[in-house]
Amino acid sequence: MSQDIALIALAAIGGVLALFGLAFFVRPRWFFSWLKGTFALFLIGAGAYVGLLALDLRHYQSLDSMQTIATVGVSKTGPQAWRVRLERNEQPPMEVVIRGDQWQVDARIIRMAGPLTWLGVRPAYRLDRLSGRYVSLEQERSGQRTVYPLGEDSWFDSWLLDQTYGLPFVEAVYGNATFMPLKDGAIFDVRLSSTGLVALPANAQAREAMEQWFPQAG
Repeated sequence: MSQDIALIALAAIGGVLALFGLAFFVRPRWFFSWLKGTFALFLIGAGAYVGLLALDLRHYQSLDSMQTIATVGVSKTGPQAWRVRLERNEQPPMEVVIRGDQWQVDARIIRMAGPLTWLGVRPAYRLDRLSGRYVSLEQERSGQRTVYPLGEDSWFDSWLLDQTYGLPFVEAVYGNATFMPLKDGAIFDVRLSSTGLVALPANAQAREAMEQWFPQAG
């Protein structure tokens, strides 16, 4: 089952549950039945929740296996100042100026749990933000920060709600980020699997940057 069909099925189930719950209130005698009324409210709430979840997942892309989801190109413009070009699948390129010694991309990953897994809704991801990092702890605390949002805001944010309150049948994966050193001319591939993000060098400048960086990191 494709991701689009699975999301349509998820939204349809939400609509059916909500309509079925509203049907209990069509006849007055059912309205005064506490048990039926309680069950109706439960169905309405469950249907609304599943429907809103399907709508929110429209902002995410399905995740099957390790795949390249973005490319990051770097060019130097000044001391600790870099022009970064981010190219994402099926989206226009984005160019921003980042300050620091490293670039970082954060992502959100949502997995379905419980009965919602039966619909075949695969784990989904959304790139969240692109930012710059400093190697120096003092600069990281007091230096100029450059952070650019990448995701589309949703009034029903299932990822944030699950992180804050713990939603049923949803698992929001926290702390998915990857970062690499900034070097003039470097190009990196950003890849993602169900376990998280990873950045890999895509040209000689990127490999050289990693060779210089990893001894310092150790």
